Amino acid sequence: MTPPSPLLRLESDFAPSRGNALTLRLHNGTAAPLSSFRLAFNGMFRIDGDAGLIGGTLVEQLSYHHVVAPPEGYALAPGAVWTVTARSIGTDPATKVPSHYTYGPRSAYLVLADGTVQSVAVAPMTQDGVPGSPARAQPPVTALPAGEAPVSVIPHPRSVEVAGARDAGAPLALAAGPDEARAAYSAAKDLAARLFGDAPPPLFADAGTRCVARLEPMADEAYRIAFAADAITIFASRRTGFFYAFVTLGQMLRGARQRPAQFVLPQSGTIEDAPRLDWRGTLLDLSRRVFQIDALYRAADILAWHKLNRLHLHLTDDEGWRLEIPSYPKLAEVAGWRGHGLALPPLFGSPAERHGAVYSHAEVRGLVAHAASLGIVAVPEIDVPGHSYATLCALPELRDPGETGAYHDVHHYSNNALNPAVAATYTFLETVFGTVADLFPAPLIHIGGDEVAKGAWMQSPLARDLMSKHGWTETAQLQSHFLKRVQAMITALGRKTGAWEEAAQGGGIEAAGSCLFAWTKPQSGLDLAKAGYDVILMPSTRYYLDMAQGEDWWEPGAAWAGTVPLDLTYNYDPGGDWSSDLRPRLKGIEAALWGEPLGQEPGVIDYLLFPRLSAVAESAWTPPERKNLARFLATQDLIPRPAL
Repeated sequence: MTPPSPLLRLESDFAPSRGNALTLRLHNGTAAPLSSFRLAFNGMFRIDGDAGLIGGTLVEQLSYHHVVAPPEGYALAPGAVWTVTARSIGTDPATKVPSHYTYGPRSAYLVLADGTVQSVAVAPMTQDGVPGSPARAQPPVTALPAGEAPVSVIPHPRSVEVAGARDAGAPLALAAGPDEARAAYSAAKDLAARLFGDAPPPLFADAGTRCVARLEPMADEAYRIAFAADAITIFASRRTGFFYAFVTLGQMLRGARQRPAQFVLPQSGTIEDAPRLDWRGTLLDLSRRVFQIDALYRAADILAWHKLNRLHLHLTDDEGWRLEIPSYPKLAEVAGWRGHGLALPPLFGSPAERHGAVYSHAEVRGLVAHAASLGIVAVPEIDVPGHSYATLCALPELRDPGETGAYHDVHHYSNNALNPAVAATYTFLETVFGTVADLFPAPLIHIGGDEVAKGAWMQSPLARDLMSKHGWTETAQLQSHFLKRVQAMITALGRKTGAWEEAAQGGGIEAAGSCLFAWTKPQSGLDLAKAGYDVILMPSTRYYLDMAQGEDWWEPGAAWAGTVPLDLTYNYDPGGDWSSDLRPRLKGIEAALWGEPLGQEPGVIDYLLFPRLSAVAESAWTPPERKNLARFLATQDLIPRPAL
């Protein structure tokens, strides 16, 4: 990847005080004039076509990718600045009005007269010209509240009754136990080594504090730890329960070493623990923000240290397709990559050079096995029928050739939904989901179903004919027909169907054999449960970790769902307002890290994830009455934060 030239620099300023005007300034620090060039940039905002550019012309646009040209005959002299102003942005309902610097240009480049490309350094967008720099203020580490057990464990156990302190210098060593416990100990030992490196002394070793493991009937993920002077005894019924017990011990030992005045590895007493919810998940958006496979291994490690047990992989979206499907090689060739001159331009901080990833079957099987060794189920998502712009770029034969006109989704992609009336659509999806089921043994396959544009397919003769046969009048009814057919495919594969909450619209998919993910607001989950659906709660206003944590311009993140500070995430009680008869419908909760505001800026992912991911983990595991934000703040900084 060619680094941006420090001699070419793009600055931008968003000015609410001037009616949401946007000013772009290109600095030419080279020794030569620039002429016959175009400036390309991408961010998380959109210049409306009628914004009235001053100083340039908008010559190309796709979603949040823009190409602007200077006036004909213009030359940018050495040391000079070219200024382009949009009188107003954010007037189109599909346009995200900038509220944080991460909405601004994330990458930029020049297309020169000879067709070559030169990357441009990009400065963080300012607001109303006020200088500043990105914020990275982590929450303070506070004192442990009086009366709390001096153990550093996140998520906090169900019951802790301990006393005394033993030597924290010695590592934990498993002296005896069944095969399940030995496998769990080995997994915990390897996990700690990956998370903490070679920093001596290790948390687990062949010799050290004596641990003994014993089988005892209890729930699969439950465990009990008994501390005594001669040994620490771990009780569980399954490998996963033993593994979580060793993670708890490893966290306590590390806390005792890092802050011995505050935390201990107990000498006596008992910890009894079991999760509050079965599904404890995290979604990673692999389409908009390109993650290489090794980063997904690290993500699984992070989840395991939190006792989170679902890694939700959002494999497809408008901006990219990440899974190898041998029967459709164009998906990998076209939909897996972004870059200048490609079907998908640079988006959300992607560089001008070809950038992307397509996971091979071997890579997926390796990731699935790695996650499973940590008690984590890798959950695949193929998002259909909407969010399919990349798919349709690769496979235009899935379009209705007679379709006229255009519809646009919330991200301003046109005609980006698979057509329910095109027979080849279902042949394609049978192949895709068959491949997915072969690669992912997860009991649930997520099929998306969200954000289909209102008015989608209305100008498709094939779709109109299908609607006429059934007496349908709305897009939602067509979508319901489509999703029910896909649900039948998933059922035939022996799996449960996962989908976003919109899958209940227009008649909805069948509640039996499905689970819907409620994302727009907390009330959505309750409404779905009342309609008979099993539910995963992941309200954007609480659990979308790509949302900014404060209103300050220099806080990274998005804000279309409002700001999501740590206390809001931690204090939310999922299902707390549900009646007892509906509670069985709540299957779990999930955090989400969507890719739009992440870009390529170092440290942004770490800052957005932590410690809010830890807060979600505690809500998923710990009974509400045992949660304590002050205690959490005293321990959250001890959670490892390997870069993704």
